[in-house]
Amino acid sequence: MRLATTLVPALHALRVHRLRTGLALLGICFGVAAIVLIVVLGSTTQAKLDAEIRELGADVLLVLPGPARSKGAWSTKGKPAVTEADGDAIAQEISGLVAVAPALRGSTQVVAGNRNQSTTVRGVTPGMFEARPWPLTTGRPLVEEDVRRSAKVALLAHGIARTLFGDEDPSGQVVRIKQIPFVVAGVLEEKGHSLDGDDLDNQIFIPITTARKRVLGFFRGHPTAVGGITLRVANTAEMEQASAGVRGLLRERHRIGRNDLDDFVVRDLAAAQRAQSQSAWLTTLMLTGAAAVSLVVGGVGIMNVMLVSVSERRQEIGLRMAIGARRREIGCQFLIEAGLLSLLGSGVGVVLGVCGALFFGAGPAIERPETGLAILCAAGAATLITIVSSLYPSRKAARLDPAEALTQG
Repeated sequence: MRLATTLVPALHALRVHRLRTGLALLGICFGVAAIVLIVVLGSTTQAKLDAEIRELGADVLLVLPGPARSKGAWSTKGKPAVTEADGDAIAQEISGLVAVAPALRGSTQVVAGNRNQSTTVRGVTPGMFEARPWPLTTGRPLVEEDVRRSAKVALLAHGIARTLFGDEDPSGQVVRIKQIPFVVAGVLEEKGHSLDGDDLDNQIFIPITTARKRVLGFFRGHPTAVGGITLRVANTAEMEQASAGVRGLLRERHRIGRNDLDDFVVRDLAAAQRAQSQSAWLTTLMLTGAAAVSLVVGGVGIMNVMLVSVSERRQEIGLRMAIGARRREIGCQFLIEAGLLSLLGSGVGVVLGVCGALFFGAGPAIERPETGLAILCAAGAATLITIVSSLYPSRKAARLDPAEALTQG
């Protein structure tokens, strides 16, 4: 069997019957486009969630004032729910921790020269940058001596440094926080935004003692109250064990009864993000399955179009058989037509899917290996479905009786 005897008639038939060819392409085209677009968007969401998990730290626990905090009070009993003493006890009693970092947080206006900016001020210890590493671009880090002396020094995040000093290196310059002069010790690397929209680059870090005494104040006379404690666990496999240990220790320290609620929360932020990431993956899988169903529907459409084509071309088929074409050549012609439809539909579908991904700003995900794999799988599935759908029409065409086809066509 020569390829030309089947390929040329197949190409001619597709070209002559443009409307029928276009209708047959639609189902495959949209099915492939939907799969490519869903996989690319899903991959983009997954990458953002993974980045957020890395940003949060897969090995980080956060201890926060819990349900007892209401209406701005730290606890219903007028006692702070979390204190620096709790942090010291956690560091001494709980094994497997790399860093324990209590912190305070507030918002205020910061001024440098004639520029000012509303920003988040965090009172921290050097342990904060061990719990959640954040490299410096210039200057020096906070040290224990700064905390012990309640020094008026500050680390600026990238964004606030640019706002107040432009391209100038702010190290050694003075900023005013609540009219109090602070010397800029250094500038932190750019972080960008978190998924919940927090601008991580609009923050200033000062010693926790300075923050409490001069900027953020005490809580109702409790000199060691903090807004939270960040813990970094040495082994991520022991996160649950560390969380349970911290909870038990704090319940004991806060003298919480067996049936009473905790007045604090031990939160594994990365675990929440991992659950969100898994949910996003399942959603992508379900949508991909739904798109795959559209490919099957497209295959049924191709079968119908091919059956109509066989009926309309009975005379052509009969004439080819009469001049010597074999039955398998007739069958192959329809299979080749279906294969060409599949290639055209898949190609147009991939282009539409990629254009859709670019429209939704997911361009970088197109270069990822999983996107290429998704395109291959979608095109492969489209080809398989198209070939299977055209088997019956091609078999029907191959079994036509030449005499009947010529007389009834």
